Amino acid sequence: MRLRHRKWTDRVLNENTDIGKNLNDLDASKEVLKEYKNLEIGCGLAGFILELSRRHPETNYLGVEINKNAFATAVKKGSAVKDTQKNFLLVNAPIERLFPLFDENQFDNLYLNFSDPWPKKHQHHRRLNYPTFQKEYLRILKDGGTLYFRTDNSELFQDSVGYFKEAGLFDFEVIEPFYSENVDYLPPTEYETKFREKGFDIHLLIAHKKTK
Repeated sequence: MRLRHRKWTDRVLNENTDIGKNLNDLDASKEVLKEYKNLEIGCGLAGFILELSRRHPETNYLGVEINKNAFATAVKKGSAVKDTQKNFLLVNAPIERLFPLFDENQFDNLYLNFSDPWPKKHQHHRRLNYPTFQKEYLRILKDGGTLYFRTDNSELFQDSVGYFKEAGLFDFEVIEPFYSENVDYLPPTEYETKFREKGFDIHLLIAHKKTK
């Protein structure tokens, strides 16, 4: 995601540390992350997670975004609704740095929406569905918990199906093409709307943690 730095970025981030945090903020309050039961990795501009937060005020949502400029826009959007939506938090950090801070069986749901495809072969280990990441997801998802992976990238999707087969840690199903308007559990993201308008199909993989 290529977004340029905005003049308001630092001001918005400084004014909204209640909903937007980085690793330094979390050093003093690691326990705050354990309040959250739903996690989006790579939340981008936060349209998806803020919509889930609005629809389901009874549960908490955590969005993680590594790109600071995207994160700043997400926090700005969050600041417009935080007085009425008290159930979300946004964090600017690599997800690898946060895994140790999560409890086992913490999350009901994990969301991977339009993740970076890392197309070069030597980059594939950085893909968020790679087997090494799946081991972390297995640890932090509760028994029977669900992972949703959505993308427009056919190559990434087919490779990801292979990763899930290879790892063998989850039961999963594939829906393609996927239409968010046909379900109530996955609102559209900014990317889905954009790609659908261009005629791209959306692919969805739903993975369930196997119960012991």
